[in-house]
Amino acid sequence: MIELRPYQLETIEKVRKSIMSGNRSIIIQANCGAGKTIMAAHIIKKALEKQKKIIFLVHFRQLAYQAMERFTDFGMANSIGYIMAGEDAHLDRPIQIISVQTYGRRLNLEKLKYNKWFKEADIAVYDECHSSIAPTRKAILDLYKKTAIIIGLTATPCRADMRPLGSVYDDIVSSASVKELTDQGFLVPVRYFGATHYPDLNNMGPDVSGDYNQTELGHRVDKPKLVGDILENWLRIAENRPTVIFATNVRHSKHIEELFMSNGIPTEHVDHKTSQDERVEILKRFKDGATRVITNCSVFAEGADFPWASCLVLAKPTKSRQRYIQMGGRVLRPYPGKSDCILIDHAMAVAGGDDSHGFLDEEVEWTLSGKEKTYKKINKKEEEKEKKISKCRACNEMFSGTSICPMCGTELKTFGKSVKMLEAELKELNIKKEKANLEVEKRVFLGMLKFHIPLQKNPNPKRIYGIFKGKYGCFPENSYSDVAPIEPDALFLNYMKYCRIKYAKRKNKT
Repeated sequence: MIELRPYQLETIEKVRKSIMSGNRSIIIQANCGAGKTIMAAHIIKKALEKQKKIIFLVHFRQLAYQAMERFTDFGMANSIGYIMAGEDAHLDRPIQIISVQTYGRRLNLEKLKYNKWFKEADIAVYDECHSSIAPTRKAILDLYKKTAIIIGLTATPCRADMRPLGSVYDDIVSSASVKELTDQGFLVPVRYFGATHYPDLNNMGPDVSGDYNQTELGHRVDKPKLVGDILENWLRIAENRPTVIFATNVRHSKHIEELFMSNGIPTEHVDHKTSQDERVEILKRFKDGATRVITNCSVFAEGADFPWASCLVLAKPTKSRQRYIQMGGRVLRPYPGKSDCILIDHAMAVAGGDDSHGFLDEEVEWTLSGKEKTYKKINKKEEEKEKKISKCRACNEMFSGTSICPMCGTELKTFGKSVKMLEAELKELNIKKEKANLEVEKRVFLGMLKFHIPLQKNPNPKRIYGIFKGKYGCFPENSYSDVAPIEPDALFLNYMKYCRIKYAKRKNKT
């Protein structure tokens, strides 16, 4: 039997106390990597020892198989049956792993006591319970509300449309935060990078869930310039990292796959039509390194497990914090040889837009009721309220709490208000700034060259290095390889005009 971590035992104890206080339906909010299925397995194991009956509800086949693996680790394999299409039924077993789609089709709500598929239970556990108030899911849970304890499991107890879950659940018990899990080594730290170009998200109508209209969004993101920017940033930032890309729709995902493949990068696309057997084979090639990049729309947002991946590209804008966290959490798990992970944001999901969500480790207080939001961010220190996420104009690294990029020393370019700093921090940063001034200038100039030269009549990339050497007397250092293209300012354009005049005069003399 698996030994539980201290915070997992603490979470289970909170659930027990919630039940003792009279709550019959409780959500365990557990972030990616916290081990919510392991906590559920421990609860189920204790209930089985008391000869209780348990159902475990899932809405993805993959979640059912993952649950079976965890329950097997706890020695319960022979006590489990499935109610799921394609699986043999063992209805006499005390634990039933149930597909809500299959269950919903087989139940005859008017004649339950004559229906062999209906299973009475003392405990009903629902994995990924943020979908609990969808009509079929809620109808199933309502069958158990008066007779069983209901336990929901999710990292994000809210829906994309922000409708609260209070109509089903009485209480939320939160486990360890992303920051706590990272500090304890159960998740890896994240480095954030922004894109060079972003889609226009202004004046977009909503879809039925309150998110962006997906048809219109697809047209806005699936443009050659934006798709090309995904490749260019990935090559610069994360070329050697196993990478998962979340696209906006199937067409967008396939266009990204085609561009990566045409540049010699082994890439595979997965969508809802990809069979389970195909997905297993694709993930095997991904793990072995034969495939370096996987593109998908939403199929890997839940129930996917590839801890070896160390880069995530978000090319799917969303207003939903739930979707953002589900996608972002895919690469946080540790793996041998993996010290961190990279998130490249092409969707203004992290910062820069009205519907941005911030860093993944920002602490959130979840609620079961509320007209507008089912969560609020927690700021433990007053000065943190003034901190804004910034994007480095030289390397695209995203950070907060400082006025100089922690990676390359470039002066920040902020989204919104200036960063409020303490006096001691300002003194330290000013010292660093004085030492880094020339390096910053070189990096910014090189970035502007990378933007400007490809647009000229003679786009030969060798001109970038020649002009750089003409200005600074040396070629760019290898440490400048991460510099992204930067839109030129007036000073740069004036310098280029000076170079053209100087060149023309020298040519006329000869």
